[in-house]
Amino acid sequence: MRHDKEKAFELRRSGNTYREIEKILGISRSTLCDWFKNEKWSSHIKNINTKNHIKASQERIKIMNEKRKILLEKKYKNVEEGAVLEFEVYKNDPLFMAGLMAYAGEGDKRSRGSLRFSNSEFYLHSVFIRFSERFLKIKRENIKVWLLLYPDHNIEESINVWSEKLKIDKLNFNKSQVILGKDRSRKLQYGVGNSIISNTSLKRKMMKWLELCKMYFD
Repeated sequence: MRHDKEKAFELRRSGNTYREIEKILGISRSTLCDWFKNEKWSSHIKNINTKNHIKASQERIKIMNEKRKILLEKKYKNVEEGAVLEFEVYKNDPLFMAGLMAYAGEGDKRSRGSLRFSNSEFYLHSVFIRFSERFLKIKRENIKVWLLLYPDHNIEESINVWSEKLKIDKLNFNKSQVILGKDRSRKLQYGVGNSIISNTSLKRKMMKWLELCKMYFD
């Protein structure tokens, strides 16, 4: 047996991986595979190394996720602290309060990562959008819209009307959802619009503003 082969077997029996042996002895992994392919004990070591590798990877991912969670919580804490200061600056602005009241009544408060305002009235969406542009610093082209419609709605016509009224490009409209319940006739002329801003930090800010607004009027 070649000296390097004998040393490779010694390293393998000690639990070293092919990659580690290749690095130590300079023997290619294809050669190592050929040497060990019929050795049952080597297959056993491979299984152990694989399990250890998976466990180590899972631990690394867990640590990374924990660090990421800490950084995100720090970021969101800063967002909420900033929201408190901004509320004091904006609270006497009619558009600010109108936007908060509109969202308090018709906005989604459950999801963590997005702001969603639902209503059939164009002007209320316009209030929310103008509020978002001014106070959340969101550009109109970054706002998405989808429509909730009945089967007898003309989808293309409804999208055209909403796009014109909200001044949002039709490319920003997600696929419309059609109600397929017992009542298949329209209840609203152009359905219910949903204006969406996907941003977790802004959702945190909005929820903090709503909390402060409630305290302000109590």
